[in-house]
Amino acid sequence: MEKDTVRGWTKVFRDPPFYLVGVLPLGLGTLLAVRDGHELVWAVWALGSVAVALVMAMTFLVNEYFDYETDVLNVGYNKFSGGSRSLPEGLVERRHVLVAAAACGALALVLGLVIQFGFKTGPLTLVLGAVAALIGYAYTGPPLRLIYRGLGELLIGVSVGWMPVLIGYYLIGGIPTGPMVHLMSLPIALSIVMVIVVNEYPDYDSDVASGKRNLVARIGRERAAWVYTALGLATAAALAYIGLTYVEGWRRYILALPVLFSLDVSTAIQVGAWKQPKRLEKLCFATILLNLGTIILLMVVNW
Repeated sequence: MEKDTVRGWTKVFRDPPFYLVGVLPLGLGTLLAVRDGHELVWAVWALGSVAVALVMAMTFLVNEYFDYETDVLNVGYNKFSGGSRSLPEGLVERRHVLVAAAACGALALVLGLVIQFGFKTGPLTLVLGAVAALIGYAYTGPPLRLIYRGLGELLIGVSVGWMPVLIGYYLIGGIPTGPMVHLMSLPIALSIVMVIVVNEYPDYDSDVASGKRNLVARIGRERAAWVYTALGLATAAALAYIGLTYVEGWRRYILALPVLFSLDVSTAIQVGAWKQPKRLEKLCFATILLNLGTIILLMVVNW
């Protein structure tokens, strides 16, 4: 029983790579600030990274709690969708998950206070962190339940794609004065929305049955494939523009890798990858790789 409980909590909190989609963009923002001549404060970056991870953990846990009914109905999930399965399988008590989410949120707040007032990072530190945390909670939590109202995908793009880059820059260099931070975050935001959209495919039947009105449930899988493709093409275009406009020398060709990968996954969904569970699972994995690879290679070209 104890082994099952430990396994359940491990699954609820997700594997470490899942946190990279938020922690790495924070690192990119920090790198951009240092590149602009601001001094790197290692403690601020480290504490900020932990705070981002805590907010993400809170979001995972809140989603587990409030998506419980949908997850119980879900029989088409894969490794990247349908929650952790710990609650439907009875490995973790549902109420304990909500307590853990509150604890993660409280710890993130404490770190935010330390960063803002201990390291004097500026008055927007807690504000930006609070906005990101509120979006994370409201993704499935009442009263907004954004993913049930058709706003979840867009706001994940904002809170996981754009905000960590902005926060990473702000903690070191204050409010950015040029477009660089926002431009660098654009392909990250677009590709993380692709991750959300493709991960909604395996859950389609249970989402429709439970009234969860996310993008795929609202417009159907055929039309959603075109949205995914449009996001992939926009990601490729944003990366190409960054490479041609803001990156000098041979390093610009590094961004050809995620550009081509974006085009590849955009094509895969159009030729029916979503119709076959095994191919869909591979596409879910490939889309996460696209997002993480984009972040890492943007860090490389800005080093």
